[in-house]
Amino acid sequence: MATRAIAAGEVLIEAMEGLQVPEPGRHTLQVGRNRHLEAPPDSPWRDLNHACEPTARLESAPGTAQLQLVARTGIAAGQEVTINYLTTEWSLAEPFACHCGATTCVGQVRGARHLTDAQRDPLASEFLPHLQQQLLVLSATPPWYRDAFSITDAVWYRSLDATAEREVEQVLRLLELKPGADILDLCCGHGRHAHELARRGFRVTGLDLSAERLGMARERALRDGTQLTWVEADMRAIPTGGHDAVILLSSSFGFLEDDAAHLEALRSAFAALAPDGQLLIQTDNRDHAIRQPPRQWGEDDTLLWWEENRFDPLTSRNHRRYSGRHLKTGKTYEQRFHYRLFCAHELGAMLEQAGLRVEGCWGGLDGQPLTLDSPELVLRARRPR
Repeated sequence: MATRAIAAGEVLIEAMEGLQVPEPGRHTLQVGRNRHLEAPPDSPWRDLNHACEPTARLESAPGTAQLQLVARTGIAAGQEVTINYLTTEWSLAEPFACHCGATTCVGQVRGARHLTDAQRDPLASEFLPHLQQQLLVLSATPPWYRDAFSITDAVWYRSLDATAEREVEQVLRLLELKPGADILDLCCGHGRHAHELARRGFRVTGLDLSAERLGMARERALRDGTQLTWVEADMRAIPTGGHDAVILLSSSFGFLEDDAAHLEALRSAFAALAPDGQLLIQTDNRDHAIRQPPRQWGEDDTLLWWEENRFDPLTSRNHRRYSGRHLKTGKTYEQRFHYRLFCAHELGAMLEQAGLRVEGCWGGLDGQPLTLDSPELVLRARRPR
C-alpha cells in the first residue's frame, strides 16, 4: 500500500534487485529469456499484486540495463501499488484467475505468450523488451508443428488406428482409474485413443492444436454417436481442469521448442489434474532411438511408407522426414517432425520439477521393464493430494 500520495511518473523503486534464477516462481520477476529475479524475503517488490489496470509499471532505468518501478497513475495514500504481470512474464509458473473487474480484464492470467491478439494489442507499449522480442519471434516464425498435421486422409493413419484398441487396454492397466473417470487425452490428434476410452464409458476430453485432426475426430464421433468434448488449444495452456487422468501418448511430448516449453506443458498438465490425479506419458526412448538405422521403410496392401532420421546430439532432437505413397491411387504424402528425445532420468526430473510425483517407469505401454533396447519410454506420475 502507498504510505503517501504519489504522482504519476514518480519512481517508486530505482532498481529491481534479486537473485537471478533460470525458472519462474511465485516471487520472481522475468527480466530476460530464461532469466528471472527472485525477490529476497525483505524486498519491497516481493508481494506486488497483479491488476489488469495497474497503478504502476516496470520500465528500463535511463542509461542502465536495470528495471525500475514507476507510478503509472496517481496513487492515493492507502491505495494498493499493483503491476500487470502480463507485461513482464512470458509464462507464469502458477497461473491464476483474475477478478479485478477492469474492462480489460483477461480472466485467466497465464503470461504474455497465451494472450490473444486482441488482448495483446493494448499492452504493446508496456511489454518489457524481452517480451517484445519473444512475441516478434512467435509471430515471425510459426512453430513447425502448427502445419505438420494437416493430412486428413484416413489411409495415412490406418496403421495407427489398428493399434488404438490394444494401446487403450494397456493404458488402463497402467493407470488406477474408477469406472466413468474423467480423462484428458492431451495432443489427441484425430482421437483414436479418445474414442476407445469413451466407448468404455469414460468421460473424455480430447485436446489438440490441429484443427484438421480435430475435424477428423469430430466427424468420427458423429458417425459413432460417441459423446466426447473436443478442445483446440496448445498443451501449455490447457483450459480444462479437475481431470482424474491426463494421457500424453505417441511421442507428442517433445515437439515443443525447448525444455522450458516442455516444462511449461507439464505444469499445465499438473494444473489440469485433480488432486491425486495421474499423468501417463509415452514417448520414444532416446537410448534406443539413437542406435536405429537412419532409414526405414514398410508397406501394407494400400500404403508404401519410408522415413529418414537425423539425430542432433547437441540438442537431443530427432529430425524425421516421413513419406508415403498410396499404392492404388499414386497419391503421395509427406510429414516432417523435429522432436526432443528424452532419457528416463531427464523426463523423470522434469516431471518432479513440475510438481508431480513419479510412480512408475516402463519400456512400453505393455508394462515391460525399461532397458536400453526398449523402443518406448513410459512414465506415470501423480499430482499430490
